[in-house]
Amino acid sequence: MDNNEKNTQKNPLNVKKVILFVIYGIVALCLFFTVLSFNDLPSIFEQLKTVDLKYVLLAMLFLLIYMASYPLSLCLLTKAKKSKIPFALTYSIAMTEHFFNGITPLATGGQPFQAHSYARAKIKISESTGLLLTNLIIYMLVTTGYSLLGIFYFGKFTRHVDPVWVPIIIVGYVLNFAVLVVMFSLGTSKRLRGLLVKFIYFLCKFRIFKWLKPKAEDVKEYFEQVQAAFSDLAKKKGYFLLALLTKIFSFAFFYGSTFFILHALGIKVAPSQFFMVLCATSFAITAVGFIPTPGASGGVEGSASQVFKSVIIFIVGESIIATVAPMATGVMLIWRLLSYYFVMAISLIFVVFNEICFSIKEKNERKRQLQEENQ
Repeated sequence: MDNNEKNTQKNPLNVKKVILFVIYGIVALCLFFTVLSFNDLPSIFEQLKTVDLKYVLLAMLFLLIYMASYPLSLCLLTKAKKSKIPFALTYSIAMTEHFFNGITPLATGGQPFQAHSYARAKIKISESTGLLLTNLIIYMLVTTGYSLLGIFYFGKFTRHVDPVWVPIIIVGYVLNFAVLVVMFSLGTSKRLRGLLVKFIYFLCKFRIFKWLKPKAEDVKEYFEQVQAAFSDLAKKKGYFLLALLTKIFSFAFFYGSTFFILHALGIKVAPSQFFMVLCATSFAITAVGFIPTPGASGGVEGSASQVFKSVIIFIVGESIIATVAPMATGVMLIWRLLSYYFVMAISLIFVVFNEICFSIKEKNERKRQLQEENQ
């Protein structure tokens, strides 16, 4: 086993990391309440008094279906790779992504911790990296696809937003599509990979970038793994398409949960407007996905309030413009509590469960090794 794999197999849930996650969680909560404080809190609470719990429960059901179907893409890819790991364990590892993505800046925590879990399940880092990168590509394709559909409603979604949000939305969309284009270019072009690697080694010659030198080989290896993941996609089109369909299905429930939250606050959305509301949720998330806070906290709440405001005015009519802000914030509040904090709480259960199972398994293996040594 090389040094990289040994390092990755070290338990990342040390005291420092746990403290850091707690801080990230506090930051997310503080940003959440900060956004709320910018609004008329008494009016928001008045809106929440009228909530129809039946529709809130339907929204929760949609999010539970989203969570239940979300891991299927990684399970399918793992099966296609013929990795020696049980389906149930892969499913459980996939479920931990929500917690680590939600608690880390720029949603960067999910894949490293999943790679660590795969390593504890005796799957090589080179193998798990390809699986996780392929799964990430599918995720990006689906979320970017939904956000593209949202552009068709751009006029409706931005008609009543504060002007300061328009450039933020445009920047968010440009960055989101740029990441996808770069990922595909890097995955398909060996020439681009070579140029990037040469550029990194060139930077290492300067003292200011001296810190980059020890990581240059890791970056080169990462680029190679990205291209290997794309190569696997080309070989296993059937599994890829099936995994893609499961993600499309999953995110339809995630984005569609807002439809019931609008109903919960007495906003009578017609069934024919379900797709428009789905696109509005995708639009609000894509617009601020680049904000470097845990789960884009602060940004998502702000953009969602603005987009939902336009959606509510479009549905109900311009007669409620004067009173729509607390209503939109109420929708955002319930949706964010369910789609972010509720989802993370369930994912945390899988994190703890996996940690207990792996610890027990590793403890038993150590006992067995000691017994064999003493014989």
